[in-house]
Amino acid sequence: MNEVWSLQRRRKQGQMMRRKAKVIARIRKRKLAKFADGPTLKKRAQKAARAILFKKLAAGKTKGEIESKQMLMSIEKRLEKHTAKINKLAIKILPKIKKKEAERFKQMKGQSANAPPNS
Repeated sequence: MNEVWSLQRRRKQGQMMRRKAKVIARIRKRKLAKFADGPTLKKRAQKAARAILFKKLAAGKTKGEIESKQMLMSIEKRLEKHTAKINKLAIKILPKIKKKEAERFKQMKGQSANAPPNS
C-alpha cells in the first residue's frame, strides 16, 4: 500500500475484506503451517519498519491509538516521503524477523509433537 486512501476507499476496502474474511482465514492457517519464504519475511520487515517510523511521526502513538482519521491520513502521507528510511530499517530488522519466525515454527512443531493423537 503506497498511496493514502480516502475515507470512501477505506470503507469500500473494509466491505470487501469482510466478504473475503473466511477465505483469507483459511489461506492464513495453511500458510502458518509452513516456514515463511524470503519475500514474506521481507514484507514483514517492511511492515515493522513502517510501524516504527509511524510511531515516531505520531509522537509515540500507534495506528490503533489515533482516533482521528484525518490525522491518520496525514501521518500516512508524511510516511510516504520516508521510503528510503523504511527500506534501510527493514534490512536492519530482517534478522530479528527471521529469528522470530524460526522460534514460532520451532514452537509450533513442538506443540504438534506433544499433542495427543486423535483416535
